[in-house]
Amino acid sequence: MNKKIIFLLIICFSIQPVFAVPKNLPVPRFVTIKFNEVNARVGPEKDCPIEWVFIKKGEPVEVVAEYEQWRKIVDAHGEGGWVHSSVVSGKRSVIVQTKETIALRSSLSDNSNIVAYLKPNLRCNLLKCKEKWCKVSCQNKKGWLSRKYLWGVYPEE
Repeated sequence: MNKKIIFLLIICFSIQPVFAVPKNLPVPRFVTIKFNEVNARVGPEKDCPIEWVFIKKGEPVEVVAEYEQWRKIVDAHGEGGWVHSSVVSGKRSVIVQTKETIALRSSLSDNSNIVAYLKPNLRCNLLKCKEKWCKVSCQNKKGWLSRKYLWGVYPEE
């Protein structure tokens, strides 16, 4: 019987790190909303009043502060509040911030082939960044945009 208990304890302790919350992530950083409705509160507690409601899964937001399991997030317009860490994801998305339609390119050059034209304020999945360009996936099209047209990625990353 003691061998069974020891075996179960070993399994429990070996599984625990898989469910552990990552620590020491940089602040600020960009993340996305996990669900279609997420309440942002005025403070980092469940009893605090709701200040803002995010209504779109995958919306990029910036983590600007942390307190225990709570993240203070803001959107591209500076709106937001405190949310529980379980409602945000490390998956990245960006917003095309231009005044006019912009070309999505096949490679890291303004002279490369045009894959598609993107409208202002379009949400895209961020795939990777290289130099001054980021590869994104927008409405089933993949290509490169200058990072200066994207909200949701830092100049130095």
